[in-house]
Amino acid sequence: MHVAVCDDNVADRKQMERLLHRESDKRLKETGESLFIDSYGNEKAVLSHPMLYDVFYIDMCKTPGTTGVDVAKNLLSLGVVVPIYMCVSDIDYRTAGLPEQVKYLNKAIKAAELAASLDDAQQYKASSTPLIELREEKDTVYVTEEDILYAMQEGRYVDVVLRDGRNIRIRDNVLNLFSQWEHYETFFAPTEHVLLNGRYIKSLSLMKLTMTDGRSFRLPFNVKPYAKAMYEKYVLKKEN
Repeated sequence: MHVAVCDDNVADRKQMERLLHRESDKRLKETGESLFIDSYGNEKAVLSHPMLYDVFYIDMCKTPGTTGVDVAKNLLSLGVVVPIYMCVSDIDYRTAGLPEQVKYLNKAIKAAELAASLDDAQQYKASSTPLIELREEKDTVYVTEEDILYAMQEGRYVDVVLRDGRNIRIRDNVLNLFSQWEHYETFFAPTEHVLLNGRYIKSLSLMKLTMTDGRSFRLPFNVKPYAKAMYEKYVLKKEN
């Protein structure tokens, strides 16, 4: 599990790091799983790759013009859905009207309360839908498997077409994407230049497959039985 700490009090930040490393060692012995901990002292750093983390611990009360409330609101605006724990010291974050996703711990942080918060974050991670990262030249988009219709190779780039009509262009190749997404049973590659989501097959013909947005793709003969099985599983079964 990936953990982010954002605290502009150096002593408090170091203490939180110690507590987390002790908890990580304990979990490694008990379950074989450890914590991956990143610690930050400013808002810009923690906001640079927010979707990497499974839980956040935040307290910003010594930086002029910025508080932990600002950090939490910015994380939420970026689409973060994992638990965010506000570590209450000089500022009582409970009065800020933050959504239920945001929870609270009093400083000094107690080891037992920290362990309980990590357990909650682990339960959330186990029950949540994993996100797929699509990294454009100047932005990064996070989507679920069900958001993706198909991906097409266009030279050195891949155009990933989403259900909502967006086209996300990433510098990659279809075969590499397929290797990253192959644990999703809905994706299949009829050719080395196309990756399709079987959920959204609209129709099949002898040599062609049409997706729900009307886009058609060549269907090699040896791939048709697999495409037909996907169509029956995800489309016909749902209709019936």
